Amino acid sequence: MGLKDLRIEFDNQWSTYYPGQTVRGNVIVVLDSTKKIRGISVKIKGEANTWCVVKKEDIERKGDYHDEVATAHEEYFETKYYLVGSASGGEIEIQSGEHKFPFTCSLPMNLPSSFESEFGYIRYIVKATLDRPWKFDHEAKSLFTVVVPLDLNQEPRAAEPVQQEMSKTFCCLCCGTPPLTVNFSLPARGYVPGQTMPIKINVENLSNVVVTVIKLMLREVVTVRVTDPSETRIQERVIAEVSKGPIQAGGTADYEQHLNVPPLPPSNSFATCQYIDLEYELKVEACVEGWYHRNLSAKIPILVGTVPLSVHHAPSAPPAGLDGDYTERRPLEVGFVIPSANTAVPPLPESTLYPNLPPPSFEESSYAAKNFREKEESEYVYGLGKHFAPRYPVYNFAPAQ
Repeated sequence: MGLKDLRIEFDNQWSTYYPGQTVRGNVIVVLDSTKKIRGISVKIKGEANTWCVVKKEDIERKGDYHDEVATAHEEYFETKYYLVGSASGGEIEIQSGEHKFPFTCSLPMNLPSSFESEFGYIRYIVKATLDRPWKFDHEAKSLFTVVVPLDLNQEPRAAEPVQQEMSKTFCCLCCGTPPLTVNFSLPARGYVPGQTMPIKINVENLSNVVVTVIKLMLREVVTVRVTDPSETRIQERVIAEVSKGPIQAGGTADYEQHLNVPPLPPSNSFATCQYIDLEYELKVEACVEGWYHRNLSAKIPILVGTVPLSVHHAPSAPPAGLDGDYTERRPLEVGFVIPSANTAVPPLPESTLYPNLPPPSFEESSYAAKNFREKEESEYVYGLGKHFAPRYPVYNFAPAQ
């Protein structure tokens, strides 16, 4: 048989890097007998692809339309070289057993973050090729994550407290009701994955309409473009939600609820990508009874970073058995230290600024690559069947004592 396994392993358990860092790893070749090859090469690249279905008018039959898939492609870098042998050299022999062939690649500084969505992706790929003369080549493929750092301490808007009021009256026959007023506030606008957003809600329902529920939603808004400048797709996704209700007509409510921020790409992830934009927002919606009444809602921008605000007062996790109404709060100190040389966690570029707090973990996004096989690529490439989802920094906070 010859080849038993061909795979790619990275030098950290998260397979996660920052722009400007060096990707290191090994191409692993396992043989059960001696094999003749021309060489082993590795190709490392970063790219973005977007797509959407658009309606186009038929040139020959005016007024008739058909669907076409519009696309866009952007390449950030590509490097290829031989780890052993060469394309023009003669045959070499590799003995049976397991062999490791190390590779390295210095990442450019101006890369966007890895990303997967319904209408596009940004991917970073390592592909190893076992070059065989006069035979089909053997190939292995693996993806890694790139994350663009965003230090919330360097972003002036991140520390801004948020306070907003929304109000609405309802028509009843020919008269308007007294108003429904909802106030909500946040201690800051910037958060990191793993952190909790403590949202204070105050409702004064002077109307005669029942508020069935108050929804708090952290939403991701992705704008995807293709090469046709007239075509744009916006994908809105609720990534965290809590709710509470009802509030009767003439009633009031005053409480605090918590939204946990899941693993997400930071807000500045796609500054260097011309086809994908990303925003986060907090949407507060008061859903009211009666199909003829419109709900009351407001949206505010939220920043998601990789480096938390150095000191941020937020609620500790509620004790077991208590719901989102638990309001005891303790200050949390937020930050990280440079990992030691023997750790698999990649250090953030700003880590020297925050020496007293532990580093983040790197956890998978809820969006995964459904398939990372490329056009004209054999379905027999090693590694194609593996699961891949980008990993983003996540902080596991503990209350200050």
